[in-house]
Amino acid sequence: MKTLKKANATQLTEQLWIGGELNPQDHTAAVAQLDELMAAGIDTIIDCRMECDDLDWATEAKPQLSYLSIGVEDAGYVMPHDWFDDGVTFALNEISKGGTVLVHCQAGINRGPSMGFLILITQGWDTIDALDLIHKRRPIARMAYAAQAIDWWMESTGAEDDEIIKEIRRIKKWRIDNKVPRSTEGNATWMGETLK
Repeated sequence: MKTLKKANATQLTEQLWIGGELNPQDHTAAVAQLDELMAAGIDTIIDCRMECDDLDWATEAKPQLSYLSIGVEDAGYVMPHDWFDDGVTFALNEISKGGTVLVHCQAGINRGPSMGFLILITQGWDTIDALDLIHKRRPIARMAYAAQAIDWWMESTGAEDDEIIKEIRRIKKWRIDNKVPRSTEGNATWMGETLK
């Protein structure tokens, strides 16, 4: 796995990275970070920040870059299903063409890692194996929306409610076993199960 010196990004697989934003205060530093990401093989960015995005300047600087801005607020609420759908569809399309995707948010703690988790799941990863991989490679990742991602994925594949609840409980147990805190904002629930 590759390690970067400037950009706040962590490699999960050959074609998937997660991380935080490019430097928002120093454009020169942000360009250097983008150069480093592209040198590492990343040619696709999924930006999960609602606060801002780098779409215009990044695609102008690197026209070969594929960029999707799907900003959502990181407030602990239930994420809209189209957020999961748009991110996964874009990522899997780029990966199928041989692309390497970076999914990022502001700090690389919740939104980006949660979407990265879901991309792994849609590629056939087991829930716990995907959580373990992200936790091992990026210990600061909390993946507050992992249970919601599983709910979306399993619902979209026709899983029964009891199967979805079982997976959500596996995530909750994993969090306890690995001492990975949940986000403290909001309290989204589904069928009586906390989704974070």
